[in-house]
Amino acid sequence: MFDFISRIDKYRNKRYFSKVNTQDMNSILKNELAKIAANPEKLVLDVVYKNEEILVVYRNNLDLEDKYGIFLIELKVITSQGVLKDRVRLAAEYTKREVIEILEIQVFEDNQHRGYGSVLLTTLIDIALENSIKEISGWISYADEDHFDKLDYFYKKHGFAVFWLDNKRHVHKAADIIWTNDRN
Repeated sequence: MFDFISRIDKYRNKRYFSKVNTQDMNSILKNELAKIAANPEKLVLDVVYKNEEILVVYRNNLDLEDKYGIFLIELKVITSQGVLKDRVRLAAEYTKREVIEILEIQVFEDNQHRGYGSVLLTTLIDIALENSIKEISGWISYADEDHFDKLDYFYKKHGFAVFWLDNKRHVHKAADIIWTNDRN
């Protein structure tokens, strides 16, 4: 069993792509857009051409009946190598009709420093602006202690205030993050 875990750790931080029969990224894009459109829980929000990649940004509502529940903003990353199989997404939840809480941003290892987190967070802010959301909140975990400086910069770059907690009274929470809609 421990051998299985070590194999997972070894490959977890590598980028994996689906095997495609063509190197034509536009035909891959067309196929991926059709797959997303076929799922009623998913809605394409944008297509971004960035650094020889095509990013399909889409919203995934986990419960179509609950407009104000948990939702995901996800990326399909298309390259000449195929479609990135790694999960790149932001999970959020309406805690009130006018407040969204970021639950998690998942951009792991080899996918970091490619602008994916910025695309996800910018999309969330656009959703907030379009829907007159007053605030986006969240927090930074002690699990990310090795890159607090990068997270502080990242959130501030996107207009968030970062409030670092003075003590470790909170087992997991190191800082609160808050974005306020100045247009309201």
